[in-house]
Amino acid sequence: MTNQTDHLQQPIAHEQDLSPFVHDSPMAVAYELRQLAQRATSLAVYFNQGQGMMLTRVLDVDSKARQFIFDLGGHPPTNDALQKADKILMVAAPEGVKIQFAIGGARTCSFEGKPAFIAAFPPSLIKLQRREYFRLTTPMASPYRCQLKLASGANLTLELHDLSLGGFGAWLPVEVMSQIEVGQQFSDAWFELGPLGQVKISLEIRSLRAMTLNTGPRCFVGAKFLGVSRTVEASLQRLMVQLERDRKALLD
Repeated sequence: MTNQTDHLQQPIAHEQDLSPFVHDSPMAVAYELRQLAQRATSLAVYFNQGQGMMLTRVLDVDSKARQFIFDLGGHPPTNDALQKADKILMVAAPEGVKIQFAIGGARTCSFEGKPAFIAAFPPSLIKLQRREYFRLTTPMASPYRCQLKLASGANLTLELHDLSLGGFGAWLPVEVMSQIEVGQQFSDAWFELGPLGQVKISLEIRSLRAMTLNTGPRCFVGAKFLGVSRTVEASLQRLMVQLERDRKALLD
């Protein structure tokens, strides 16, 4: 499976109260895993404290043995590193509903004559259905952008990877990672959001993760919108609807 980043999903921020969204019965876990398998949903896999990352999909679910099988990644050294990890985080977002769970490790197996990974069911999973957290991948051909002014006075332009009513995710140049901190706020951030045009929205940095991909070291930043006006929120909602329509049209 190729390590493309089009469907990269960002882990849920730790500060959110997730207790209403936790499913911990084996039957519920099996059902959600089976849905991921049937839809061939892409999952982002994080390990080694976020330093390692790959994409995969669930291939098979064994409810009786409480195990599931998932695909290898497209980068052999990453597959080797995953086998040594003792904590693996998996994140998916089928139809904008975020699903996240952690497993204690994985080992290789054979599935339909090909190598794959097998792992025990997670003890629980999170299924986050609140609308404000639905994230949709932004267009690659005409990227959405965000411009920030750093403390040094320099302007930083980010290309958005995904967008929700509550915030966004973007790739951050590794060389400026030291100038961005979790909790840092920007009150003068300007966004270029395709058909929505230019919009000014305050934001707060909520997560920073350095990782190594096939293309080399990268950093992914997650941000939360602050004090969004009703007018801007309504415009964002319309944009999200259009993004979802465009996504579904590509799948038809």
